[in-house]
Amino acid sequence: MKILFIDPTVNSPTSNKYKYYDGVFDQIKGANQVYHCRNISKDINELYSRIDFKPDCVIFGLGWFGNRNFGKIENLNLPTVCFLFKPQNDLKEKLEFCKINKIDVIATPVPCFEDYEQITNIKTELFPYGFNPEIFKPRKIEKEFDIGFSGALHQGTFYPKDSFQVPNLRVKIRDLLASMGDMKVFWNSSDDPRTAFIDDYEEYAVTINRSKIWIATQAAYGDITPRFYEILGSGTLLFCQKIPETYKFLLKDGYNCVEFSNDLSDFEKKLRFYLEHPRETQRIIQNAVDFFHENWTWNHRAKALTDLVEGIEK
Repeated sequence: MKILFIDPTVNSPTSNKYKYYDGVFDQIKGANQVYHCRNISKDINELYSRIDFKPDCVIFGLGWFGNRNFGKIENLNLPTVCFLFKPQNDLKEKLEFCKINKIDVIATPVPCFEDYEQITNIKTELFPYGFNPEIFKPRKIEKEFDIGFSGALHQGTFYPKDSFQVPNLRVKIRDLLASMGDMKVFWNSSDDPRTAFIDDYEEYAVTINRSKIWIATQAAYGDITPRFYEILGSGTLLFCQKIPETYKFLLKDGYNCVEFSNDLSDFEKKLRFYLEHPRETQRIIQNAVDFFHENWTWNHRAKALTDLVEGIEK
């Protein structure tokens, strides 16, 4: 397939830190003829004139809206997919962009994708993330921590009040773990981008492997973040916030992950159970590793995206 991939964040300093921006793109370009550009003028014909092939489709990547690109694009007459990412920011403008440009399909990892379809009257597909199996894989590393977490606290002004189903959940988990006293905990979290994350992906992957259990909670609007898949592929138990209904086809409590209640009422009980029953923990871990390595890497997600594009009727 010949693809015009428009995304200012692909292969950028931002994607060096948040590699999921490159995940699908890197795999698509390996199996298709791809022209990547970071931006376009108001008329896409100006861009076509610089491409040495006629594209079959246009894909606006995860980072497209990062430059606040909300205007009308003339002559956008190819099958077109647009990723809807981080809907807590400029949601009205993002949906309006899709409407005025007559986007064929909106792809989003956000569980409330059907709401966006209703607003725009544009076919909207749930499009979960994937992971890099060369980095996030079981490693022969001694387990040093009982449980771990790394990421933003989600208390910053970046998010509107209604962004999270459970306000301050990560803070509550941090405080609960501290109150237990006997847990060996790895905790790296704040709302300062300089300290909220483990910047080096190899170090991050190794740290997950050094933990028996790793926590994941949803991002804004219930977004099931790349962290979930990175844990699932790593040979560490995914311990996660209650799974949205739309994701239960993929994440199955007691089968490939363990979910805890949003009010944390069963958090400690479940945590201690799985630490005290390593065979049961390993069964769930192995189910996750087998399924996600065989079905849900970035390569699989890239194939799902090209299948989605091929299904567009023009």
